[in-house]
Amino acid sequence: MTEGQFAEFFLKQGQRVIETKTCFWYSHRPFLYMSLPYYRAVSPSGSELARVLLGGPAAALRFPTNPDTRNRTVGIFLCSDRNYGFSSLQQRMRNYTRRGLENCTVEAVDFGYLAQHGHLLNAESFQRQGREAATMSESQWHRYCEAAGSIRGFEAWGAWVRGHLAAFVVAALVGDCSYMHHQSAATEYLPLFPDHALNFSVTRLVLTRPEVKSVCYGSDSLLTPGIDTYKSRMGFERRLFGERIVLNPLLQPMLSLGGRRIIRWAARRHPESKMWQRASLFLTRNGT
Repeated sequence: MTEGQFAEFFLKQGQRVIETKTCFWYSHRPFLYMSLPYYRAVSPSGSELARVLLGGPAAALRFPTNPDTRNRTVGIFLCSDRNYGFSSLQQRMRNYTRRGLENCTVEAVDFGYLAQHGHLLNAESFQRQGREAATMSESQWHRYCEAAGSIRGFEAWGAWVRGHLAAFVVAALVGDCSYMHHQSAATEYLPLFPDHALNFSVTRLVLTRPEVKSVCYGSDSLLTPGIDTYKSRMGFERRLFGERIVLNPLLQPMLSLGGRRIIRWAARRHPESKMWQRASLFLTRNGT
């Protein structure tokens, strides 16, 4: 699919999307816009940034750009090895993956089925990761599956254990990169390593397709760095980009009058709140 079609996927879920000369932007979270697709470095002009900040409206923009001393370095996990296989994995991951393949069957899954059976796996995954239950409601998940199922380039696979869905992943082929967009697993089946079997099988399959040059497994995680270690050990290379965060200038007076201290105090006071933790990390990343 084109980047425009990928942007349409977010529009169909009710999110705001803004197109500028450099790229598309979508409302990743309330008042936070990110560029699309996030694994492509962009260099938007000041007028583009102003259009999104004011037209969103957006409190902040986040996008990858060329690495330099002005921007924080961020890693994006990519694999472009046509010979991807067991030798690509860290030793322990090879053992886990082999056990996962013995325990699970990996097959393509229909988005209609996923809409009905995937929400429970989402809820369990959010709980394990310490994310809010409201990260994606059941109705939002249904809209997600309906949107993905209506756009060519989206596909999904599941890992099955004795006929039960143990894990699934949704991928989007944007240009020549297959982006692992969403993944969840059932807590009950984690000891059987369905994620390992799923990621290995899908990555190996997708990289055999001539139209695919790379598989993207997302960027550095703000709050769950253990996931990043998993990606590296599964054979994904952490390629470095410069991450730029642009705050809306209208927020500067509020931040100067104690807003920074309030946000950081709230993050210390409520360590269980991902909202305050993200806000505090955002200020740190932006150097404020």
